Amino acid sequence: MFFKKTLFLIVFLFVFNIQAQSRVVKVLDSISLSPVPFATIYFSNNKGIITDENGYFELINEQFNKNDSIFISSMGFKKKALQIKSIKDGILYMSPKAIVLENIILTNKNLSSEEIIDRVKKNIENNYQKDITEKKVYYSQERNQIIKETNITKFKSSIKEINSSLLDSLLQNIKKQNKNEIESLSYYYGNNEENKQKIKLIKSRETYYKDELLESIESRLEESLKNNLKSNSYFKVRSGLIPFSGNLEIDGLWDVDSTSEEYLKKTKEDELKRKQGFANFQKNRISSIYSKLFYNDKPGLDFILKSKKYNFSSPELTYLGKDLVYVIYCKPSGSRKFKSALYINSEDFAIVRIDFENIKPLYKFKLLGVFYSRLSEAGRMIFSKINNQKYDLSYFQVTIKKEFGLDRPLKIIEKNKFVKGRRKQNQISFRINLGVDVMEKHEMHIFKSNPIDLKDFENIIEENSILPEYVSEFTTNFWEEF
Repeated sequence: MFFKKTLFLIVFLFVFNIQAQSRVVKVLDSISLSPVPFATIYFSNNKGIITDENGYFELINEQFNKNDSIFISSMGFKKKALQIKSIKDGILYMSPKAIVLENIILTNKNLSSEEIIDRVKKNIENNYQKDITEKKVYYSQERNQIIKETNITKFKSSIKEINSSLLDSLLQNIKKQNKNEIESLSYYYGNNEENKQKIKLIKSRETYYKDELLESIESRLEESLKNNLKSNSYFKVRSGLIPFSGNLEIDGLWDVDSTSEEYLKKTKEDELKRKQGFANFQKNRISSIYSKLFYNDKPGLDFILKSKKYNFSSPELTYLGKDLVYVIYCKPSGSRKFKSALYINSEDFAIVRIDFENIKPLYKFKLLGVFYSRLSEAGRMIFSKINNQKYDLSYFQVTIKKEFGLDRPLKIIEKNKFVKGRRKQNQISFRINLGVDVMEKHEMHIFKSNPIDLKDFENIIEENSILPEYVSEFTTNFWEEF
């Protein structure tokens, strides 16, 4: 009898000791206070346990003594993380997680894709602005260029200062990766008809990186050219059997009388040409964007006007802002190169957004050691009722990837018809192997669009006197005032 009591006491003390070295914790729903069964409990060493059907799990005292963390997860609840030492009363609360369900839209707009596209076509004239307008436009271009390969061989020069050593220094110090950004604000006039656009630039800026080492090498090159070339020479460039002749000017090499009437006149003319050239460049960039609009006579993206060339998905209904829109995906059935997602207003059947991307190579050229490829183009167009009138383009963005290269011999020949007996002066020849990857991003915001009549348009004079302000980087919002 004594033996049995002693054995029972030993077992009781053993069990009591085990219980004293562990703590039971219960996991509860913080709202309903009901147990959270089979929740996953794991520690920083990735070892874990699960709660039982009543939401209980057990921790030993040794874990409390360590400054360890505990992580709890269960379907339908937000994940919880805390230190074990923070568990005071043996209860942990988990917050239920909201389950997001897809929108269920009840509507009587049960139309097929073909019927929707047909209505888009019929409503183009009523929906979209085709008159001449005055627009406030912000335009930006970002260009990233990576030189993959640059190699010059078979170098020969009649100018001893311009040698392979100088050329190697120049090539080694040219940045392999270059980024250039340009922004402009302007008033843009016209419609989508060809050559019926005008521009008045307001301001512009462009990034410029100054490399002092490279500029030092370039100054050596300029000095060599200045000492060996004649100011009244002309140059012929020959690549293999193909010659390119012309009066190629090298500005800034020779000292001139900056007070002479001829110099001042030429400087003024050059300045005007640069300003006109920059304005025309900006105008052509913006015009090329408008040439892509799907409702033009010859659109760059012809999903609607050439709809038979595409396959359309079944329409889906969703909200874009406050508007109920159809979303239709289209892919070319033939030689067309772009796929798109079309967002179509369900009330007036206006396309309010287009996401487009090429699925076939866009352009490839390779001939006589020269190659160019336009690899990809993806972007977005958004159409809005600017100033509560007809729909007009309000935002455009596109990213373009391309590559180009050259692997040809080049020969630059200095000639001068004023030197008696010897027209040919100097010659530099080499073979160049060049490969470049380019990524461009174009973006445009239209802040205002007002119709104007033809007479007002014709009276607009393009007097552009804007050149970009050069900065090392863009740190401010350039178009906030718009």
